[in-house]
Amino acid sequence: MAKIECQPLTLKKLACGLFFFAGPTNVGVAARKDADGFTELYFVDAGEKEEDARKLWEECEKAFGKTRAKAIILTHAHADHIGGALLLKQKTSCEIWATLPEASCAQTPDIQAKAFYGAKPLPELDIPYFHAPQVFVDKIIEPGQKIDCGGLQFDFAGLPGHSFGMVGVLAAANGKKVFYAGDGIFGRSMLKRYWIPFVVDVGAFKESIERIGKIQADFFVPSHGEAYDEAETLAELNLISTLSNENLIEELLREPKTHEELLKAFCDKSGIKMKISQFMLIGSSLRSYLTYLYTEGRVKWSIQDNKMLWEATGN
Repeated sequence: MAKIECQPLTLKKLACGLFFFAGPTNVGVAARKDADGFTELYFVDAGEKEEDARKLWEECEKAFGKTRAKAIILTHAHADHIGGALLLKQKTSCEIWATLPEASCAQTPDIQAKAFYGAKPLPELDIPYFHAPQVFVDKIIEPGQKIDCGGLQFDFAGLPGHSFGMVGVLAAANGKKVFYAGDGIFGRSMLKRYWIPFVVDVGAFKESIERIGKIQADFFVPSHGEAYDEAETLAELNLISTLSNENLIEELLREPKTHEELLKAFCDKSGIKMKISQFMLIGSSLRSYLTYLYTEGRVKWSIQDNKMLWEATGN
């Protein structure tokens, strides 16, 4: 598995017409020449913040000359993926495409913040990373849908688990294919830093990882981390991460614990020093793991002395 690195906030060519812009959140870029000599651009996500999107557009103008942005394809509506969408739309009048669940979240940003926290978040969490700008979607796309843009083909793969209706984008141009994977899979460097990525549905997340591992493409671009020339090895690493979290939770629940006691034990064992944001995100992900393990018969719950206790079943 060869790793393809790119200097931060620069454009990297992967194949003729297919690029990615490296940033805190990578942005896919697909390009084609139109009949007027302009380069039409399609973006996969829009960057974490306006400054990233501004630099992205500068890099595209420098690389392609006369440009027309046609669409931003949102893999999902988390704030770090749509933070630059309004600026790009304002600059270029491009469309914004998303699945129906992610369009709902993009157009009603409070949904995401309340889903992360489980209620109206604390004021300390009212920050851009958790509270995306309101972004209106022009076109609804669906998993399994294919769109031909005259020399560029897009195939949308459903990748639920990390978010409600996330998609990966398989872009094809000039006989080459690049899969922009969103947060369906994470690069090695990201897994090293964040061994427990945010998930809303662990079972769906694992199925999405396995789906990515079977996709045929020349390059794979996770939204966070480096690009790669194959995904099978990276998919295996992501599955190992998920399975190790499952096993650690079962190990920690040999003695009954409340959710918050489990959160402390999990982070202690994993060497994680939580701040308020980690407390919220990891705590939410642990609930997803508990639901998954419960449906698998591997943990059980009970209410004792007005406390909800979780315990491994040993199955």
